[in-house]
Amino acid sequence: MVKSLLRTGAVMLLAALLAGCRSVSKSTAEGQPIFMRNLYRMNPKVKSVTIPFRLANNLIIIPVSINGSDSLRFIVDTGVKTPLITLLNVGDSLQFANTRKIKIRGLGAGDDLEALLSYGNLFAFTPHLMARNHDLLILMQDVFMLSKKLGMYVNGIIGYDFFKDFIVEIDYETRRLTLYDPKHYRKKLRGHALPISVEDGKPYVECYVHQANGKRVKVRLLIDTGASSAVSLDVLSHPDITHPPQYIEAYLGQGLSGDIHGKLGRIEALEIGKYILKDVTAAYPDSASLGMFAGSSQRNGQLGADVLKRFRVFMDYEGGKIYLKPNSFFKEAFNYNLSGMEIITPIPGLPLFTISEVSPCSPAAEAGLLPGDEILNINKQNAFSLRLTEIMALLQSKPGRKISISVRRGNQTITTQLILRKPI
Repeated sequence: MVKSLLRTGAVMLLAALLAGCRSVSKSTAEGQPIFMRNLYRMNPKVKSVTIPFRLANNLIIIPVSINGSDSLRFIVDTGVKTPLITLLNVGDSLQFANTRKIKIRGLGAGDDLEALLSYGNLFAFTPHLMARNHDLLILMQDVFMLSKKLGMYVNGIIGYDFFKDFIVEIDYETRRLTLYDPKHYRKKLRGHALPISVEDGKPYVECYVHQANGKRVKVRLLIDTGASSAVSLDVLSHPDITHPPQYIEAYLGQGLSGDIHGKLGRIEALEIGKYILKDVTAAYPDSASLGMFAGSSQRNGQLGADVLKRFRVFMDYEGGKIYLKPNSFFKEAFNYNLSGMEIITPIPGLPLFTISEVSPCSPAAEAGLLPGDEILNINKQNAFSLRLTEIMALLQSKPGRKISISVRRGNQTITTQLILRKPI
């Protein structure tokens, strides 16, 4: 059960992707601070803290305790300013004091959302790392449906505050997140260094996009560990950014304010410092999905986790640098769902899978599959013996692969076959 003390008042917060509340000092009539600077503290006896993480759909998921709660699961997202609670499960017991209602808005074509803003919270990550007086947003609706899309319960998202006081190493190979005391570690940093700028709690880096028309375009991208895709580009933000001649209309994901639709294609190459990645998948959200952020001069798009996971990454907000060291994923091809259907788990943690989206003219559509179909077996393997990550890996495997699938639709059992096809 969630316990909270409600205050009156409403605030409209406008920010890119996931709106958040700035941690700045304000005063009440009594002169007492409403917001205090988030205070992350590492045990002075240690110089670093390592947190093992789970990786699902390229997203980093770590355990967090809030105000003495049992362990919750949070996505580490550099595109977020203030931590968000997106879902609380039956049985979760959390106590929030100092809350008030606000309205927030982010990417997506929908309306503003109601949320609770809470301040003065205690976050604990390990016995050696915690943060006091932490601001927190609690969404009143599960708009992201992260748990259903990732196949496990996910409770929230955390970003800027986790990065600003430390040098943060992301090792996608060993699935370990390590926070270092900058005083003891900055001189030891290795890898190809690129300058970053941190503005309103979000890190930006300059890269070059090699397009199908032969143009090499300099772009400023938000470094976004919370975006599972490779690159997202806004065609309205730069006169030389154009979508490729071969693309598909696609559902690109879920923003804070609704579904994000647009085009999906490939760029010839992405140049990040001295590294060049070829045949990279790129999303081009439509202007309705970007809303008021379309054509922003602040950024030209996002650099997502499908690129970042190919490196051992060191983020140094205070020093204004990102360090990249290629890992074993570096030469992997940039894959995409070759079936044209999205699959979710209605009850996260249970092997129950349903189709949530089917793209027109896709292999799934041609096989007669529909949203709402419950998957019974794939290639004669019972769905109850599979995990969502295994199913998604199969759907991204290789063009030309034949997949037999049985689904339940109402009282009917339908068996069909689809052939994976490279859509872009």
